[in-house]
Amino acid sequence: MFWEVIKTCLSPVTFAAAIRLSCPLLIGSMGGCFNEKTSTGNLSYECFMLTGAFFGAYGSYLSGSPLFGSFMAMASGAALAALYGLLVFHFNCRAMIVSIAYNNAAWAFTTLLLTTVWGVRGNFTDPSIVGYRPLGWEALKKIPLLDTLFNNNIGMVYFAYFYVFLAFIVMYKTPFGLRLRGVGINPAAAETAGISVRKYRWICLFIMGLSMGLAGSYMPLSGLSMFTENMTRGRGFLCLTAILVGKGDPWKTALVAALFAYTSSMTLVLSSYGLPTQIMNMTPYVVVLIVLLMTGWRRFKGNADISGDTV
Repeated sequence: MFWEVIKTCLSPVTFAAAIRLSCPLLIGSMGGCFNEKTSTGNLSYECFMLTGAFFGAYGSYLSGSPLFGSFMAMASGAALAALYGLLVFHFNCRAMIVSIAYNNAAWAFTTLLLTTVWGVRGNFTDPSIVGYRPLGWEALKKIPLLDTLFNNNIGMVYFAYFYVFLAFIVMYKTPFGLRLRGVGINPAAAETAGISVRKYRWICLFIMGLSMGLAGSYMPLSGLSMFTENMTRGRGFLCLTAILVGKGDPWKTALVAALFAYTSSMTLVLSSYGLPTQIMNMTPYVVVLIVLLMTGWRRFKGNADISGDTV
């Protein structure tokens, strides 16, 4: 039994599921990296992603086009970002309080929309919610392993990995990225150098909002053709954790997000072994605690070594 479980965890099917499940985490966390680097203080990723999931489903339902659904999801993220920016940047509200309010209101807000628009509670399923079609590459079909891992995914999955590379290039290889990192490191020095701190925080806030909205639209448009209450189920918090552990660096953040996606895929493939579903569902969050514990221990050890050298 034990070796069968290990074999299943290391099987191509598990990694293929991880690649698909990593899509919303990568897209959302890459947008959040820009948000983190400029120190906007936003922690309400769950709200942005859950709202994006609803409007992604609703946009596709209205138009029959998943592209329009993703556009509406991104528009909802931009609208939430605009309201957040007004409250925090202009009205000087505490970012932590606004973020908590956003996250607490997200479930109730999307449930209200669900009952108002479709007149149901719990979930709404309809073939009018058209998802993206999976893509198949003929060249990969000749290699069984690559076929299992990379074929028959929707285009958004491939975009997620391209987005990681793009985020790194923009952040570390362009003047724009240099300025936004300067804003996060020392806002006063950036202002002295003639950089508008508020302008860059606004831009990065909108990048985050658009990214989280698009990430949320993945769930209803990846073939499910449905929307359920609390559909994101904490994925926004997983994005937040990946961003904080990765310190806003796209590569490090992507690795942590991919780890979370892999643990989530394990809960799917191991469900056939009769393991308690409660334990399986908590696995990704246990991994979050382990990652935070390891990160905290490294910092604690480093501080202890520095203190020891100075005594």
